Amino acid sequence: MVSRETISEKELLEYISKQSTLKDMLVDMELGSIGITTNSTHVLSLVVKAIHERIGGLLGVVHSDETMFNRHWKLSQHSEKAETYAFTENLNKNHQIEGFRSIEDETFEIANRALVQKKKGVYISTTRVLDKKIIKKPDAKNDIDIKIGVRIDREEIFDKLENWGYTHSDWCSSKNTYASRGGIVDIFPALHRHPIRIELEGLSVVSMRVFNTTTQESIKNIKKIKIHQPLAKDKDSTEDILRNFYSSTVENILYITSEYSENSVKTVRCFDLFCEQLSQKTLPLRLMNKKISDYINKDEHVFVFKGVKVDQSLEKHIDRCDIVFGENVKCLALGAIFFGTPGTTQKHQKNTTHGTQQRPVSGLDDIKWGDVLVHQDYGLGVYRGLEQLNTGKENIKIEYLGGANVFVPLDRFDRVHKYIGPGGGTPKLTKLGSGVWEKQKLTTRKSVDKVVSHLIENYKQKQKPRGFVYDGDSELIQQVVDGFPYIETPDQSQSIGDVYSDMSKDRPMDRLVYGDVGFGKTEVAIRAAIMAITSGKGVFFLAPTTVLSDQHYITCVNRLAPVGVRVELLSRFRSKKEQVKILENYKNGQIDMLVGTHRLLSGDVDTSRLGLLIIDEEHRFGVKHKEAIRGIKKGVDVLTLTATPIPRTLQQSLVGIRDTSKIETPPQDRLPIKTYINRFDWVDIKNKIRFEINRGGQVYFVHNDVESIPFIVQRLSSDFPNATISGAHGQMASGPLEKIVLGFFNKKVDVLVCTTIIESGLDVKNANTIIVNNAQNFGLSQLYQIRGRVGRGSQQAFCYLCIPKKIKLLPDAYQRLKTMEYYTNLGSGYHVATKDLEIRGAGNIFGYEQSGQMLKVGLELYNKILSEAISKEVGENKKTTNSVVVNIDRDSLISSNYMPSTTDRLRFYQELVGVKNKNELNSIKKRIEDQFGVVDESIRNLFIVAEIRLILFNTPVEKCVIKGASVGFGIKTDINIDAAVFMKRLVVFSKKIKKDYRFESVGKNSWVYFDNTKDQTLIETVRGFVGLFSGVMID
Repeated sequence: MVSRETISEKELLEYISKQSTLKDMLVDMELGSIGITTNSTHVLSLVVKAIHERIGGLLGVVHSDETMFNRHWKLSQHSEKAETYAFTENLNKNHQIEGFRSIEDETFEIANRALVQKKKGVYISTTRVLDKKIIKKPDAKNDIDIKIGVRIDREEIFDKLENWGYTHSDWCSSKNTYASRGGIVDIFPALHRHPIRIELEGLSVVSMRVFNTTTQESIKNIKKIKIHQPLAKDKDSTEDILRNFYSSTVENILYITSEYSENSVKTVRCFDLFCEQLSQKTLPLRLMNKKISDYINKDEHVFVFKGVKVDQSLEKHIDRCDIVFGENVKCLALGAIFFGTPGTTQKHQKNTTHGTQQRPVSGLDDIKWGDVLVHQDYGLGVYRGLEQLNTGKENIKIEYLGGANVFVPLDRFDRVHKYIGPGGGTPKLTKLGSGVWEKQKLTTRKSVDKVVSHLIENYKQKQKPRGFVYDGDSELIQQVVDGFPYIETPDQSQSIGDVYSDMSKDRPMDRLVYGDVGFGKTEVAIRAAIMAITSGKGVFFLAPTTVLSDQHYITCVNRLAPVGVRVELLSRFRSKKEQVKILENYKNGQIDMLVGTHRLLSGDVDTSRLGLLIIDEEHRFGVKHKEAIRGIKKGVDVLTLTATPIPRTLQQSLVGIRDTSKIETPPQDRLPIKTYINRFDWVDIKNKIRFEINRGGQVYFVHNDVESIPFIVQRLSSDFPNATISGAHGQMASGPLEKIVLGFFNKKVDVLVCTTIIESGLDVKNANTIIVNNAQNFGLSQLYQIRGRVGRGSQQAFCYLCIPKKIKLLPDAYQRLKTMEYYTNLGSGYHVATKDLEIRGAGNIFGYEQSGQMLKVGLELYNKILSEAISKEVGENKKTTNSVVVNIDRDSLISSNYMPSTTDRLRFYQELVGVKNKNELNSIKKRIEDQFGVVDESIRNLFIVAEIRLILFNTPVEKCVIKGASVGFGIKTDINIDAAVFMKRLVVFSKKIKKDYRFESVGKNSWVYFDNTKDQTLIETVRGFVGLFSGVMID
């Protein structure tokens, strides 16, 4: 075979279309429909693409097997070739709530409209869905058409949208919503991938663009838009059975059957596309090379896909294809061998849209009326909105104990932050003038000193040489790497690199890796373990519960045993006799790695050959066990894993003291979790549970009321006498609770009725249905975390958020559930979901002994005090910065007429205070104009003030006053300058700008004023004046 370069998907499809089987298919398709029997969705997907490339037009694909249909649909969604439309079925329609729409209904309608319009593409369906009704001739007279340059009646459009089930909101973050802000109208049509922003001048449309729901920023300009009336609301359209319309409209149809289904449709001919499964997972490099070499020697055509590693010597004998293929199969019908990455069905994609990096437009930390705020100088008070005083600026109003108020101007916003305390505790408000706040800050500083001394002691211990170097067996390490059945996510690769970098240094590692359950932290630990073990060192893997340790043990055995690593479990599930034998074997070097609970911390455990200590969720251990962990840590490498996020401010405080790595990229091999919002109905619930049990899966039933859990268990047990139903909640004794949860993990429990104790817990890949009762009572982050318990394997997962039959949803609850309906991918809402969990992350660093101090001053101020104490302890002299006060004698604010939402105004004010350069300032202005329309005079003044503050930051000027055509600069009194040089420069500068200067003394400040300064020259005057201080400062 000749040497080949990487081939494209198009070239691969050309190869497939030249095979005799494909040629026969194309010939027979001219006579009528054909059947294809296959056991490979990935091969089928390639064949369908190849056929459509040849014949074009409308190609129908009808599946008799639901599972294969779902997998084919998912693969098609990530295809770069022809558009694919799916006639999906909503099995949940009878119990949906008004205002919510399933992804299946939406997908079906998109396919319905495409088929009516005879759009070219592939139309996939199941035999059952073919009997559903379809709208044959949609009535288009009620559709909304909008073009640039035309006049529109926005109230008429809003009335239509309301009648179609759309809801008004401040921001369009989910489908079937619209928003209106000044001259901006946002609409998120049900059948569109992205929402639309319409900018108006009066009634005329002057601009339209697509925008990103996460950032709310525009990403692409468009000229026109058509918003369809939902087919469900279309009473005047002609209906037909899909089967009839499908047969008469689609030019060619393929009927697909799997090895487990039969085709009841008569076809011209049925083709066998069965494939030999070579491996269910990515093969180790050595075995992969051997198999490929054997096939090459047999003159087989071998295709190797993205993510598969092959020896360089074999590359010239294979066709490497730059797409992801999720199987290892041999297909006789196509005369080829396909080596891919099983379990992976799509490329990793950065969290971007049209090149725009996604970030939340507003997080859970947004300040709302009534929230407790912390002012660094005055203490804890209650937020009472923004208030405009006679200064022409808006101020944050904070009410303190006793009713006294403090008004915080824009240039002091950085002194204020939202209070976050441990465990959601409610703090005591401060009384102004009482001196209590200053005493509390002093107490906190003293308390922090204890934490810092421990951190610094640990830091100094870690600076001592390890005494040996990890050299590792590169061949065995590579085998472990090759045995990983997935493609590492970018964050995972970075974390592994961080760990190996630490282990290559001459001092012990102390690294914390954090990321959600199922994001791949354990694999990072395994890579560290094999490095230590092949360097002759022992490894402990410590977990807080028997259940977690058992899970880690199984994972470690599966990953490390194939390369000869001996792993054992030390927990109370082992008898005393077994434990003694295990410890003896470890001491004698017959066991390389011990996985266990706090039993590993006992005095009879030999730690003399311990090199690496891996700790999972350290904060969940008790005080006694933490002390034991602290003793073992000395002189060994420590890798700590946690699913709880670490506050960014705390992470920054600990730079150099405790290294951290974050894994925020979710695995890319998961099907989106199908999420439904329902009215609770027992018959419906039973059907959902029966469906999951019948396909061999397990069910979470989340019921957050401890007292009635036994009733739920009893009712389900009577409905499913052959299934095992168990209840679990946090008030149970640890022994029975662990036994039940471990039983669920080991597939001995079919349905687990539980409270939110499963909010962040086990990685149970077989549990793929979760039912949440009274979902309206849960917070957004809780719902994200709870839903994340399912969808961790390759099976399609379902989440049913149930609310009682007769209650009306409050606006906040409705918006939370709409958000859940819209974001269905694992990790898609990770940042939002974890914001209010960050406080728990503080415990991962130094435990909860400090929670009392955090409760009194809030997390952010606590972290600031901690950071200052660490800097002082390690002798770091942090450069102090000065904040600049800029006063202008005209309005410089965002008016409520322009931006009605106080939350929005406050958010942009906060951004302006934190701006660090001119580019950031321009970006904020661009976003404001994009989201709210052309700015007015007062906002332009606000940006002038912000730019002046930016120019004067960290200069000798601490105040600037703009009054009429005069601008004055207040110079700090505690600086030394070369007065002669400065005056000489000032005279030259005055002549250059043709403006006279004058000096004034006000209080302790010396002021320099320039008169007759117009707005267009103001910024240049400020910038020029600051430049006079360059080189004249005397230390």
